[in-house]
Amino acid sequence: MRKLTFSLIFALPAALLVWACYLIFFAPAEPPIDWERHMSVVDHDARVALLDHIFLVASYVITWAIQLGYLAWLGVKWRAQSRPASSSAR
Repeated sequence: MRKLTFSLIFALPAALLVWACYLIFFAPAEPPIDWERHMSVVDHDARVALLDHIFLVASYVITWAIQLGYLAWLGVKWRAQSRPASSSAR
């Protein structure tokens, strides 16, 4: 049970980073510099708002992945320190 828990703690940050990369790399293209010729102001604003939202979500996902990865690292370090203490007490 504990090995499953630790593997899930390590898998979650990795999955979050994969999701963030997916969001960033498969986001729609930015409007061209001469966007006035190709689209209306409403279409431009809608695309820019979508891009802003995608990059905001990706930044939060990356932040959570870093924090959960650090928490997993602390858990491994704590487990490594608590093992010798419990085995010497026996």
